[in-house]
Amino acid sequence: MKLEKILAAFALVHMTATGVRAQDIEDGGSENGFHFSSEFVTEDVWRGGFAGSAAFEPEISYTIGGFSIGTWASSPLNYGNDTYNELDFFIEYAVGGVTLTFSDYCWTNGNDKFEYFGPYKENHLLEASLGYDFGVGNENVPLSFSVNTIVAGANRKANGDQGFSTYLEAVYAPSLKKLDMSLTVGAAIENEEAAMYSKKGGFNFVNIDFGLSHDFKLRDVATLTLGANLICNPTGFEEHGEAYVTGSIGISF
Repeated sequence: MKLEKILAAFALVHMTATGVRAQDIEDGGSENGFHFSSEFVTEDVWRGGFAGSAAFEPEISYTIGGFSIGTWASSPLNYGNDTYNELDFFIEYAVGGVTLTFSDYCWTNGNDKFEYFGPYKENHLLEASLGYDFGVGNENVPLSFSVNTIVAGANRKANGDQGFSTYLEAVYAPSLKKLDMSLTVGAAIENEEAAMYSKKGGFNFVNIDFGLSHDFKLRDVATLTLGANLICNPTGFEEHGEAYVTGSIGISF
């Protein structure tokens, strides 16, 4: 089943990446208070899947202690048949290297109205995520893992039962002399009728992402980040999988 058909059935018709989604966003550091960032991406890809052309993606969050709450959005420059408009909210608790996140996703394609307050089981996805970062307290181990499962909303089988699509991800992110590097390997476990990441059911590798970025400090007020990613989904919704090269420029406060 094609991704567009699946999401249309959800009444949402994906989310982004280099455009990251809510649970993929760092909270801006351990400092308490508000954090703001905005990113421009040349192509909207998320977990190995195409979500549309160039877009602006702002994020606002508030952190106190180990808790963070925030919102993330994607606003395409050319909102039309091949692009998605999205608004997400998330709440997160982090202690040591462990992070627990609940994310609410809502998106739609250019042919439909943005029904944010429509029926939840048709217009939203609720995801529970559990991650562990080995690099917290030990910069010599720049490795993290996460498990992300859709627990409510529009991810459903043909009979209406919850699909519980699950995305597993490992990220190796060392800092080079002048660049930050990331190597991401993601896999999905899902029912073919409710597949979000692959055209096949079961266990499939869906996201192989190699990224390079560099931060520019702006007088201790903000950080400007330039990045590029090579992304491949070997079991994506195109006949022979999917592959993308994306660029991004972002600023965070």
